[in-house]
Amino acid sequence: MVGGGIVGLATAWQMLSRRPGIQITVVDAEPAIAGHQTSHNSGVVHAGIYYAPGSLKASLCSRGRGLLKEFCAEHGIPIDHNGKLVVAKSEGELPGLGNLFDRASQNRVPGLRRVDREELRRIEPVADGVAAIHSPDTAVVDFAAVARQLAAEIEKLGGRIRTSWPVSRVRSAADGSIVDGPNGETLRGRITIVCAGLQADRLAAEVAHDVRILPFRGTWYRVTGELADQVRGSIYPVPDPSLPFLGVHVTRRIDGEVWAGPNAFLAFSRHDYRQWAVDARDAVSSLGYTGFWKFAAKNLPTAWTEFSHEVSARAYAKSLKEYVPDVLPGNLERGPMGIRAQAMNHKGQLLDDFLVREADHVLHVLNAPSPAATSSFAIGEYLADTVDRMQA
Repeated sequence: MVGGGIVGLATAWQMLSRRPGIQITVVDAEPAIAGHQTSHNSGVVHAGIYYAPGSLKASLCSRGRGLLKEFCAEHGIPIDHNGKLVVAKSEGELPGLGNLFDRASQNRVPGLRRVDREELRRIEPVADGVAAIHSPDTAVVDFAAVARQLAAEIEKLGGRIRTSWPVSRVRSAADGSIVDGPNGETLRGRITIVCAGLQADRLAAEVAHDVRILPFRGTWYRVTGELADQVRGSIYPVPDPSLPFLGVHVTRRIDGEVWAGPNAFLAFSRHDYRQWAVDARDAVSSLGYTGFWKFAAKNLPTAWTEFSHEVSARAYAKSLKEYVPDVLPGNLERGPMGIRAQAMNHKGQLLDDFLVREADHVLHVLNAPSPAATSSFAIGEYLADTVDRMQA
């Protein structure tokens, strides 16, 4: 298993749980597990509102949410069902809100309701809009804590976890697969599953010729003062249907902090979380990809908005003010940053659904954006089922 994020760990745990005694080794390049997307997010456990009915995202989010809750309950990991509002800021957004409600209803999101302005303000006093969708089943959790517990359970079941073990290549052999690691060391196995996130395309060259990982930086702001004290759960805008991003939102996290964000702006490093970090290889990979320029040409106004959010708390506050009217720049304190692994094709289209591809004796997860953390236990089941089929 390549990748020690929550998806890789949940997959290893699922396989060990269904087949006790099998040999599984999880390797990760970082000195500790869950070093990237798993630990750089707001911790929202999604209820399945946004995803196209029949898609992997829709089915695996629904299944994964239940499995995640069971795991947290069994191991005493706190999870808070503090709910979510998706707010239509104006009459012009009501058709989009209606489409979202219909989609969520098809996905059987539990407890879902449309609410008017008066009720949405009762649910979230800081929010305002003409109408909203309320999802009481949306929750928050510390996904990094879940990952650490998964790692402990994997080792209890006889699995191995090796950190500081960067992988340079994964290849098929006549009788299995070979993983090339540091200092000339290799690991061999019958099947290798690659859940490499931001490095997924590089380790899947033979099956990812039409896909490139684009790293999108997302900056969070901490909401402070009396405004933060009044936020109860998560408050989201109606998303842009042309983009697989959910928009700048406000969330009360499991640790009690309130975060606003994230934006989505191209990062020039897949691994460095400093604001303007540049890695030459990563920058060339993005800027040298024709798909990126096709995407950029179609989204220049959006790119400018996201850039303004990156450099200005005032611009961030202006966007939030459309549905959280009392927010001021002084309420926003720059917080942490995440880097999202987003797959793009050569036409400049951002791939929305989860994407898994097979090579001989190797299974590659090429696109696992949000709600991958929510869905991780179900993704693990899906990958374990695929491995069973490959070995049949």
